[in-house]
Amino acid sequence: MILLVLAAAVVIFAQDTRPAAAQGGGQEFTLPPGVTWDEVNQVAGQMYCDVCEGIPLDECESAACRQWREEIARQLSEGRTENEIIDYFVERYGDEVASIPRRTGDRAIAYLFPAAIVAVLGLLGFAQVRRLRQQGLQPGQVAHRTNERLKARPLPDNLDPALFERLQRDLEKLD
Repeated sequence: MILLVLAAAVVIFAQDTRPAAAQGGGQEFTLPPGVTWDEVNQVAGQMYCDVCEGIPLDECESAACRQWREEIARQLSEGRTENEIIDYFVERYGDEVASIPRRTGDRAIAYLFPAAIVAVLGLLGFAQVRRLRQQGLQPGQVAHRTNERLKARPLPDNLDPALFERLQRDLEKLD
């Protein structure tokens, strides 16, 4: 038992404890003065690598992503803002690298289209409820009409009539 605990301790302490963003196939990148990995990952979290599809730049450990993070760190040390850095990568690699569309028209579509769909569906729901109310139907009456339709349907031969009657009584109590 003691040997097992010692072996586990050796394995745990023998692991490389550098931050994931600083690890890189035997080569380590030193951040420029005044730049932290948190700042680099703040920008990188808003971008995707053009090689590793669907993986945010701050989580990917490919060589290309490490180089991009190094470039982000260099640009941060030069005093560039997050938007300037992202615009640089978009200009160089295309719109796909940005997690949020950079062009105003694309951004409007990305935000307004889902909102428009929700608004249209809400209006359709409101119109349906209003139509039912104009017909003089309340929610319980709609359920009762549905129950009447069920009575007109043919019943299977193996249906217990007592159970069906009990179900109908329970549904009528809901009105």
